[in-house]
Amino acid sequence: MSYMDYNQFKAIMAENSYQKSKAVDVYLNKAMHYNKLIKSIKANTKDKEPVVKLKMEKFIKKYDDARIEAVWDAINVAKLEKYQGWKFIEDGDEFILQLQIKYQGNMKQATEFEQKQVELSTLYEQAYKEIGQNE
Repeated sequence: MSYMDYNQFKAIMAENSYQKSKAVDVYLNKAMHYNKLIKSIKANTKDKEPVVKLKMEKFIKKYDDARIEAVWDAINVAKLEKYQGWKFIEDGDEFILQLQIKYQGNMKQATEFEQKQVELSTLYEQAYKEIGQNE
């Protein structure tokens, strides 16, 4: 993966008409967490010996790779939400209600894909709530 900053993220989102959503924010928050770790490591090794700095570069690279992966995950969620036509958190309850109507309350009849959509909606909502509690 290559380096990616927030401006590049915004450009990709705009270029593809992807919408920022709460599920996208889950991944952006994760990316910010890794960015804070990187800044902390750099700040704490600023006055250290070159050998210490060299050893810490491994962790900086690891966290930067994880940060970039989280940004791409955010983009992929936005892509999936555009494809399916609804947002996991903001529209999840309505989607589940529509499935309950469609299957007359028997959610076991839902397709595997629909069940995965419900599962993702629930997981993203839980992750988003955790972000709010940790701030």
